[in-house]
Amino acid sequence: MYLSKAVLVVAAAALASTAAFAGHSGSTTKTIHQPSFALKLKSEAFVQGNGDSTPLTQYSYTPIDSGTTLNCTRVCTVSANVSSQVQTAGADWAIVIAVDGSYAESQYQGVQSGPSSFVVGNVQTAVGSLAIGHHTVQTLLYTESASATYQYYSMHYAVHQ
Repeated sequence: MYLSKAVLVVAAAALASTAAFAGHSGSTTKTIHQPSFALKLKSEAFVQGNGDSTPLTQYSYTPIDSGTTLNCTRVCTVSANVSSQVQTAGADWAIVIAVDGSYAESQYQGVQSGPSSFVVGNVQTAVGSLAIGHHTVQTLLYTESASATYQYYSMHYAVHQ
């Protein structure tokens, strides 16, 4: 009996020392993760509003903001973070981010609502190597529902160099 307790204690100590050395990933080698790139924020715009239950057209891309113009003083990256609340009426829907009229990101949010059918979706993207000059960023919503509406939304658009 004493021998089995001793073996158990030694095995537990060995496991603990190995786990402490290995770290949370289980690897015995230390890996340093470097960011793929880092850019400085040059200008930004924050857009927030309430659609007040504005209807969304079925199978169409509906703009929910008028578009924000950002200026790049040299080649730049434009980023966008969008959050929107939609009453889905039980159908799939998507948030779309357009830069200069081209869809830079379009992500389905899916049917994930409860009894009220209100849901919130989030999307972010960045478009790099944009030329010097003005660039327009805009958010659109897409739905497969004949009766979906949108409510609160917020967007953060930014220029990085």
